[in-house]
Amino acid sequence: MAQRQRRAVHRSAGAVTCVATALCAWCQSLLSSAGLAHILSLVCFLAQVILINYFLVQYLSTTVLLTISVDLPLFLHLVWFWRVESTYRAAPTQWFCYCWVHAAKVVVLFCRVMPRLASAAPAEDGLRATDFSINSAYFQDLFSPTMLANLLLITPVFYALLMFRTSKAIFGSLSKRVTVDLIMHYDMLWHVVIDMVDQVDMFYYARLAEWVGSEALEKHRHSLVMIQTAVPFLLFFSMVMQAQAFPGVVTDKWTIPVDESAISECESEPAQELSGRDSWRRTETGSSSAIRTRDARSQPAVSFAPGSEMVRDLRGLPSQESGSGVSDRTSNVVHKKTTVNGLGNDRTYLERQERARRRRLQGVMNLIQRQNIIIARKRSAIASIFLIDVPFLAIRIWVWALLQHTYFPGLGIKNGLCIVLNVMQYTLVAVASKESFKRINRELAEYIVRFQAKTLKEADHTAATHEEGEIMAEVQTLASPGQKVQDSPLMSASKDQEKMKQALRRVSRESSRGVGVCVYICALTIAFVGGFVLAKGETVVTLFVAWVKEAVAHPDG
Repeated sequence: MAQRQRRAVHRSAGAVTCVATALCAWCQSLLSSAGLAHILSLVCFLAQVILINYFLVQYLSTTVLLTISVDLPLFLHLVWFWRVESTYRAAPTQWFCYCWVHAAKVVVLFCRVMPRLASAAPAEDGLRATDFSINSAYFQDLFSPTMLANLLLITPVFYALLMFRTSKAIFGSLSKRVTVDLIMHYDMLWHVVIDMVDQVDMFYYARLAEWVGSEALEKHRHSLVMIQTAVPFLLFFSMVMQAQAFPGVVTDKWTIPVDESAISECESEPAQELSGRDSWRRTETGSSSAIRTRDARSQPAVSFAPGSEMVRDLRGLPSQESGSGVSDRTSNVVHKKTTVNGLGNDRTYLERQERARRRRLQGVMNLIQRQNIIIARKRSAIASIFLIDVPFLAIRIWVWALLQHTYFPGLGIKNGLCIVLNVMQYTLVAVASKESFKRINRELAEYIVRFQAKTLKEADHTAATHEEGEIMAEVQTLASPGQKVQDSPLMSASKDQEKMKQALRRVSRESSRGVGVCVYICALTIAFVGGFVLAKGETVVTLFVAWVKEAVAHPDG
């Protein structure tokens, strides 16, 4: 009984210690810029969700609170993944879910809430400058169209905070170095933020009838109704597509053979030892997955025996097959050292090899993370051109032509310039994406050749074997009788090239590019149309039946 009580006390003490350690680490993280960004992102998310839900409940019904079933887990997810090292894995999921839920809310706000809001009262009536008294009209103005639009402006701030924390997780101390992917990261940031501000300005078109005037409304009623019908569709599609403008949401996939023992050892080490970022093993699932780690049971472990050929090659020692006296003397020296030092040298060598393998694998993982930035930049450019700048510019020109205003909207100029800039940058981003993909394949192939050579399958070497036979015959003629022939440098190079080709073929076969943006848009369109049909089922069925009857009654027409 006493032992059980002691065990319970020890477990409780261990739990309290873990909680205290986590709290201390969390408090220390607040002193950094990434920790401050995390707190601000939580405040922005919570304030926007609470106030938008208030608008929805006030002007619709309490059934809209069903969105809390998504908002609350998302908020807890934001709170839980507070470490900078885990931001790269958690932030893509957080941003993806946020964009989908937020886009649905914006459509409802545009169609059902924004047109019903009362116009804001003048500022001098609400807040008196002569004293500090505030009348009730000021609090009523807090729930005005301007206030609702300002709530939507929290979205670009939230996105910028997540992107800042992600840059700390990906680049770390290397963020001070100017690289192509770092420039693309911040270039994508300001492009997407400006597009979000443009979306908020387009949100005011829900009150288009208010600011065009009664005369223009009577004259161009049909055109203005069409504009107000098209804007919520564009807002929804553009906001959902902006979910992919984040590193790690859409990724290419590679397969890396990793031993189970190495995984357990690496997981036990702190993440700070691996370049100050996340641990080298990033195996994720879903849309944010970048690598599928192969099961160790399907891949034989690569072991280096003390007397193996690969160990001798890496150490620079001659092979046992050579019959020279230098080789014998060297082997005797190595034997004496091994006898004196025991297994210390071999253990040190294996540890050095393991550290080299982890550094190489960490470099590959970092390349994959940086390549995800390039993918996100491509998707953001496509969404910006075809779902924001082109349609928004067309709508602004349409309204400008209908109202015959001499003043052209300033954001229309932004749309035209951003179209040109995104088209110019897209070609460069596409080239960078191809080069990055090829580099990752090459790095993976070199990693497999060096550390996973035994996993390479034996391929047909018909041409290579014939070439090696000719080279071997020439070397045999030059060799003295009774002397064994070593592999010539040409043969060794041929074998290395063949292994590299096998590894490249294997990596190319097992890697896959991300889903195309056209497929994503088509699936999104089908889902949107399906939801619209379900929402307007009776009307759609009635129109379809009337169309069928008319087609049957007038087949020639």
